[in-house]
Order: sequence, then structure tokens, then C-alpha cells
Amino acid sequence: MLEFPAIRNAFHARGKDQEVDEYETAHGELLARIEKICEASPGGDWGDAKRIREYSLVLRQVLLHRAINLFEGALSALTLDNVYTMTLAIRGHFETTGALGYLHKRLDSLSRGKLDLKVVDQDICTQLLGRRDRVTQQVPEAKQVLTLLEHADRTVSENVLGGTAKQYDILTDCYKFLCEFSHPNFHSNSIAFDLNKEKQQFVMRHSEPMKDIEFNLVGYLLLSSPIFVSLFDIVGDILP
Repeated sequence: MLEFPAIRNAFHARGKDQEVDEYETAHGELLARIEKICEASPGGDWGDAKRIREYSLVLRQVLLHRAINLFEGALSALTLDNVYTMTLAIRGHFETTGALGYLHKRLDSLSRGKLDLKVVDQDICTQLLGRRDRVTQQVPEAKQVLTLLEHADRTVSENVLGGTAKQYDILTDCYKFLCEFSHPNFHSNSIAFDLNKEKQQFVMRHSEPMKDIEFNLVGYLLLSSPIFVSLFDIVGDILP
């Protein structure tokens, strides 16, 4: 369970008390969409509209479960001054929003007659069951994250942000930036030290609190989470 008093203390220490309510509200929006049971009939024919509807709702809850845990994990890591874990969790949240956006994009294309029922059905099963190890004829290969994000950006641009399909790349751009803190590249490496140019020393920052620039990365949660909630709702509106 997320401990908001500890989170409030972390924000208070940075003089950002007024911002905590936004995170608590965003967290509540995710929790409000939890469904304990999703009915889905086993088997069925590829391309059956009922099957697509049922498994879309299952996938939506699967992604919600992931989104909630990553949201909570990022804020918990914040209270521990663990920048690496926090940014990894936030990046994972963007991946999750991208996966939900991809689902919406496929359903939207289906509703416009641009995709066949069977293709969409197979895509949903790939999102649910796809993996990178031991891929066989029976086990589909998981889709690339950037593919999910690119498709999601198009549907977010058009259906969430009210622009044209290729106007915004908000999910992809944020994801790529967060990757720089997640991989052992410069942005990630710079978290570990302060440079004393005068003494020509790298002063390592073991057990040191986050710098403000690192703390502020948590704000990316307030980009991904509201988009996730919007996609969650409009997926329900477009099911066959």
C-alpha cells in the first residue's frame, strides 16, 4: 500500500508540498478503475467480436495492474532517494501506457474498417501472451516497445490531445529521455558523482539524497498516468 505521508514528507523537504495532491489524485484515478473479475470465454474462433471484446477488457485490466504497481513503485523509490529504481519504474509506466495506446489504435482501426477482426484478435493475443524467449508457432513473439509507443502516440495525438495523428510524440519522446537515466549512459552515470574541477576529483555520491534535477523526474508520472486513464476509458467506448 502506498504511504502518502512519507511521500508528503519527501515533497515537503523540497518545498513542493502543493504538488503532492496531484499524485494522490492520479493514483486514485487508477485505483478507481480496478475490476476484480473479467469474464472471458475460453477458445472460440479467431476474429469473433465477442472474443475481441472480452480479451480487450482482460488486457486493459492487466495493463492497469502494471500501471498501478509502477506508479506506486516510482513514488516509493522517491522516498528512498533511489533515482535509478524511480526512473526505471516511470519508464515502465510509459511502456504500459504505450501498450494500452496500441490496443486502442488497433480497435480504432477496426471500427473504421481498416483492419480485419482476425488481425486485431491476433494482436490482442500477442499483447497478452507474447514473449521474447522460446517463441514457437504456438507462442507469438512480443511486440517491440517502440512500435507500441509509436502507434500509441498517433491515437493519443488524435483522440486524447485533439490534434492530428502525427502531431505529438509525447510518449515516445519521454520514453527515450527516461532511457538515458535507465541505461548506464551519461545521464545515469552523472547521478553517481559530483565533479570537483579545482581538485580534479570525482566525489562519489553514495548514500546522498537526490539532487533537485533528479527529484523532478518524478513529474513524468503526471504525464503518463493521466494519458493512461484517458486511454483506459476510450478503449471501453470503442469495443466491438
